Amino acid sequence: MIKKFFILFVSVNLIAESIVIDGNLDEPEWQTAFKITEFYESDPYTLRKTDDETEAYIFSNEDGIYVGFINYQDESTMLSNRTMRDEMSSLSEKNSINIDFDGDRTKAYIIAVALGDSLFDAIKIQSGDFKTDWDGDWIAKTKKFKTYWTSEFYLPWNMVPMNQPNDKKRTINYSALRYKASEQAWYSSAGTMAMRARYFQNLDSLEIDNFTKSKFNFFPYFAFNKNSPQNFEESNIGAELFYNSGKGNQVNFTINPDFGQAESDDVIVNFSAQETFYKEKRAFFTENQSLFDISNYERYSIINTRRIGAAPSYNCSEELNKEDCINARKNYSDIDFSMRYTQKNGKNNYGVFLAKESDEDFSKGREFVALRGKTKVNSKTLGYMITNVENDFLGTKSTVNVFDFINVKSEKLTTYADVLTTKKEGESGKGLRLQYTYKPTQLTRNSGSILYFDKEVRLNDFGYLKRNDWFHFGIGHNIKKVDFENNSPFQQIDTNYDFNYDADTDGNSNPIDFNQKNSITFTDTSKFNYDFRFKTSGKNTTITRKDPLYPFVKIKKNFSVTADFEEKNFKYWTYDWRISFDKSSKYDEWDSNGYQKRFFKIAGSLFPNENIKIRSEFRVKKEKEWLNWIDGNHLAAYDLNQRIFSFNLNWFKGTKHEIRLKSQFIALEAKNPVSLETNSNGVLFSSEKLVNPFSNGITSFQVRYRYEIAPLSNVYLVYTKGGNVYEEDDERSFSDIFRDPWENPDNEIFSLKVRLKF
Repeated sequence: MIKKFFILFVSVNLIAESIVIDGNLDEPEWQTAFKITEFYESDPYTLRKTDDETEAYIFSNEDGIYVGFINYQDESTMLSNRTMRDEMSSLSEKNSINIDFDGDRTKAYIIAVALGDSLFDAIKIQSGDFKTDWDGDWIAKTKKFKTYWTSEFYLPWNMVPMNQPNDKKRTINYSALRYKASEQAWYSSAGTMAMRARYFQNLDSLEIDNFTKSKFNFFPYFAFNKNSPQNFEESNIGAELFYNSGKGNQVNFTINPDFGQAESDDVIVNFSAQETFYKEKRAFFTENQSLFDISNYERYSIINTRRIGAAPSYNCSEELNKEDCINARKNYSDIDFSMRYTQKNGKNNYGVFLAKESDEDFSKGREFVALRGKTKVNSKTLGYMITNVENDFLGTKSTVNVFDFINVKSEKLTTYADVLTTKKEGESGKGLRLQYTYKPTQLTRNSGSILYFDKEVRLNDFGYLKRNDWFHFGIGHNIKKVDFENNSPFQQIDTNYDFNYDADTDGNSNPIDFNQKNSITFTDTSKFNYDFRFKTSGKNTTITRKDPLYPFVKIKKNFSVTADFEEKNFKYWTYDWRISFDKSSKYDEWDSNGYQKRFFKIAGSLFPNENIKIRSEFRVKKEKEWLNWIDGNHLAAYDLNQRIFSFNLNWFKGTKHEIRLKSQFIALEAKNPVSLETNSNGVLFSSEKLVNPFSNGITSFQVRYRYEIAPLSNVYLVYTKGGNVYEEDDERSFSDIFRDPWENPDNEIFSLKVRLKF
């Protein structure tokens, strides 16, 4: 009975197709497909016609779009190291198809497979951001032969929301790509890569047969979690519903969702006033989210879905039930439901996003709403979005309005603009981004940006803002050199010049930053980078947390140099290292020797076979006169010594079984403190206030096993252990600092999760 159910389940989950996706391009349909034979080296950006023979094929039928590749290469030179999804190895041959399904050059999907069947997908949007959060419902297979290898893709019509043309033909923009691991080079049919400024304009166009196909998926799940140190157990059952009409509209809905992460975040030590930005890793929030993505790298994002399900607000000050309140506190919120609806109608796009957290005994869940509209008029794309968050527990309401604009003014010039307003607790704030990219030639690029966020801007209820009370002006120039003699050791040299000016809205200027970075790629595929940076004297406008009486601390001029080296990739191993040195002038008002920082990193990867990857990394950072805020106008300067060790292992058994070990251990010592105070003019001077040395140990350890029942149907077994031990005035050794959080963890969690697709 169980066997019959399993066979039926797998059958339901297999995508109906006219040909078998197995890496064999022997079906008659391939003989009628559109054929591509000309490829150009696009990374390094020489644009020379490649000598490596490659054939790509594209055709469509009522089921979807099919793409096939034949890559001519001797079997002895083929590399196929498997990785987790979206973690493509440089030691694997790859094929990729980049497709703008609507042909409007505003969004493209990056679909790639490595030899060995590791998958990668991402979304490239017009504003320049490159998002790997999205995981699409597509399949691909590869196969080796003696003199070539192949890849075969199936992209169903309902994989993404698409506009429906008025006739039976669809015009897509595309680029077919091949990566050759031994040369670490990408070959593209369109002579472009997703990270290039003129990417959308350089894509080729192709008219294909168009069909409409709807899709309905049901994702039930079961999850169990047990946290031993907190003596906590929890079981959840929920479901997600997905519907794509095939006519441009799509709905995602979830009840009692499983928003727990199956993968831990990297540990980042952050003593600054600025919040660390973490990427979204939860499946529901990465699907069909690009319409709502208004962001500028990690400076700001109007919607940061990591806010949903974050730790709730508590008030445990009341004597009645105080102990119960403290014991009930959690670092996450349960969620009642979430829904996302998007509609594509010609050049117009609309979307609605809703989420509601659960109420608890000592807290109340928040409500999140976002409405989005976007349209394209000739070369211009205009959009508007409004978000609202209601927090009944705190009695607050936060609203954000955003107007965004992109103008592809010419083949060389693109301009961007975001204008936003916020309102919370009667305070209104304003923000602005202006940006341009200009490419006078294929090998040169100029850029500039202005950002302004006043003191009252509030984005962090639903979004993310690195800092408010901020004015930024930056310009940059990039030039590539690829025309070397045949016997030259250089393959490509990138040179970047950047100038950045930052200040608060009162005109208090941060150090002005001048930066030159050179990146050299050698013909043996090794890489060397060196970076020179000079910062003028200025004012640190965030270290005192914007205290109205002490709004900044004066900072001395600073010079730094950094060097990176990445050895050429060998078949079974590779390594890389980084060194850097910073130095600034002495302070006159206290017994200062001047700031100094030294940093060193050594890392290596080992590939015993194509199914195992081991990577280890060790980092050391030493700082003299490291400034840290205590409270008010009280600061301290320490001798900082930080060591970080990480060890990661990925093991794959075919395409169904995957084990990942991810660990990070941090030991930090802050010794020989000098107590300091600052006055209203930002001048530091000696203080008699008490300040102690301290140590901080952090452990993050996770072992995850995943079994893929069928595409998008998985079983996870996860063990997570983590801790943070902070001690003042302590003489612990580094070994003790590493060991203590392991022996005294904050959490030790066992998780089981089953997620099925019907």
